[in-house]
Amino acid sequence: MRRTSRINPRALSWSIGAGIGYSFVLTVIMALSSLIVKGFYPPFEFSIAPIRSLIVSPVEGVVQVLILLALILFVLPIRGNAIVRELTSARNLAIYTSAGYLILSLLPYAISTGYLQAYIGLVIAFNLINGVIAGLASQISLG
Repeated sequence: MRRTSRINPRALSWSIGAGIGYSFVLTVIMALSSLIVKGFYPPFEFSIAPIRSLIVSPVEGVVQVLILLALILFVLPIRGNAIVRELTSARNLAIYTSAGYLILSLLPYAISTGYLQAYIGLVIAFNLINGVIAGLASQISLG
């Protein structure tokens, strides 16, 4: 008989919620880093997408990528056997959310519009999509 593991719906919903929240936190951190770098470096366009920043302003892009890597490295160590599953879930969620952020943060720049409301809506949309995908992927990888 084949044994299949089922995903716990409660854990999945918590993981998706945490993924969405972490994606929004990454957006705020990238926006703040862009504003800080803009204060010390010659004028350039505001950007929350690290990949786009690497092309438009390499200094800002490198800073944003380093911040993203530091946030990933922060969740990598796991010590102790008592809560390994919970920490593994958090680590997987952070890795998947960060990887998805690199790609999906380009969405507001892929669709050009002159309206600030549309830009904000696209930022909210990519954060929601990123959180859902990362939460689902982290639960499937634990499966």
